[in-house]
Amino acid sequence: MLTLAVWGGGGGGSRKRSKAWMHFTVQKDDPDHANCNYCDAVLGCKSASAAYMKRSLTNARSRYLGMRCVAHIINLVVQDGLKIMCHPRNRIRSAIKFVRASPTRLDLFKKCVQLSKVVSKGLINIDVVTRWNSTFIMLETAEKFERAFEQYALQDPNYKTELEKTGPEPKPDTPDQRGPPTQSDWVYVREFKQFLQHFYLLTNKVSGTKYVTANTFLEDIADVHFMLGEWSDHVICGDGEIFKCMATKMKTKYEKYWGDPEKMNKYIFIAAILDPRTKESHFFKDMIEDTYGSIIGN
Repeated sequence: MLTLAVWGGGGGGSRKRSKAWMHFTVQKDDPDHANCNYCDAVLGCKSASAAYMKRSLTNARSRYLGMRCVAHIINLVVQDGLKIMCHPRNRIRSAIKFVRASPTRLDLFKKCVQLSKVVSKGLINIDVVTRWNSTFIMLETAEKFERAFEQYALQDPNYKTELEKTGPEPKPDTPDQRGPPTQSDWVYVREFKQFLQHFYLLTNKVSGTKYVTANTFLEDIADVHFMLGEWSDHVICGDGEIFKCMATKMKTKYEKYWGDPEKMNKYIFIAAILDPRTKESHFFKDMIEDTYGSIIGN
């Protein structure tokens, strides 16, 4: 926390200011402005200089004032991954739609939940297709009711028949998205849910409004880079290609926005450097080296 001190402004009287202003020298002929002790920047010290500040921000450095939303870029990265992991997700979504299509089916499903001894305070919910975080919540909830869906298939003969008709015709060399969820679908969902959970928590973190987030953006970007590299080698059900393909597609989108530090907003790096937790440690340098290589890190 910056310590407050008393400062006599050019307009008379005194007001409080932070010790950050010790790094500026007030101009003798114009006490309403101050020069930075380390560069050529000039800042206004009074509200009357707002117009001057506005003019000063129209130079080349003003391009850094516009920053892409980190949460939005994470959304674009994850959406590309969801396109690869579409067949288990779509089969589970179709099963949920079928069960929730009528009160009779939903009541039968609730009986199946009791028979399966599933312990959960909530019930299955459908997602919003354009919002991947709602898809994560849908999969996280549905996975708890795996046994209930299996029980429901025994109770309702129309369940399997109707779902086999639901969905588009499979294209050549692509999995069929029709039918009820299979055993392998639930295995994929359990693994994929863990993968999405990292991005879900990260999105909630960078979307916070009651605390400062700018100083953690670089660390968050490095976390995404690490997760994509880790999951590209993930093997599930003897199949390592599906996660490798998914991570590769997501990495391409990541590289588009965050792959080149020269094209990124420099305030992301400045905010991280000014964070007292990182500026006097090797954490910042190691993070840059792990994400962008030793040459840029040095």
